Amino acid sequence: MAKVKMGTVVTGIRGTIGGLTFSANRAGNHAHVWTRSGNARTALQAGRRIILSVAAQGWRGLTDGNRADWDTMAGAEPQYDAFGDVYYLSGFQRYVRFQAWLKTVGRAATSAPTMEVVPATPTISGFRVSAGALSCKFDYAAGQFGPTWDAVVFVGIGVGHGNIAAPGPMAFIIGSQVPGGTSLTFTTQFFAVYGAVTTLQRAFWAVHRQSIPGFRSAAATGWVDVVA
Repeated sequence: MAKVKMGTVVTGIRGTIGGLTFSANRAGNHAHVWTRSGNARTALQAGRRIILSVAAQGWRGLTDGNRADWDTMAGAEPQYDAFGDVYYLSGFQRYVRFQAWLKTVGRAATSAPTMEVVPATPTISGFRVSAGALSCKFDYAAGQFGPTWDAVVFVGIGVGHGNIAAPGPMAFIIGSQVPGGTSLTFTTQFFAVYGAVTTLQRAFWAVHRQSIPGFRSAAATGWVDVVA
């Protein structure tokens, strides 16, 4: 479903209408014919659906007090749509999102939310994507991730090295419970999303630090050319 923002005239369209997908980049608004992905029912997608289904079932087992706490937390966390306008999740949506995240990174489910200070942006010292997606990883300063800080990584791929901004929304690549160290490899996860990229492409990245209660830092961002 597309979103249309109305002003004196139409000021923007995002999403799909009548077989056309509308988006925008630094050059302005644009549209292209919508096509179905060739692997629309991957094992990864099936696994995510199961995780979300289990999380939704957990909501029904909460006390009224727990649900009220999730509503309060959701109301304190503004979200932003494709136009940058603010909206808010429901308590149910916030709960399901958080439980799905915990399952993704191998942490135990929880019933009550915890309010805390948003973590600081991580310090990333290097990012690598290789041709064929044979070696993908990023390096970070010691202590940036560990027992209480998970890593959240998004990557966008552009065609050609002239681009200096990500071409549209970046894809979620990995959420990981990082056991300390100073680097994290995400080769398998990257290949599942983008396949075998080439040295004629450029990778744009955003790395967040996320606490166990689900609070996510601002992103450390950058770009690198795909290496041989």
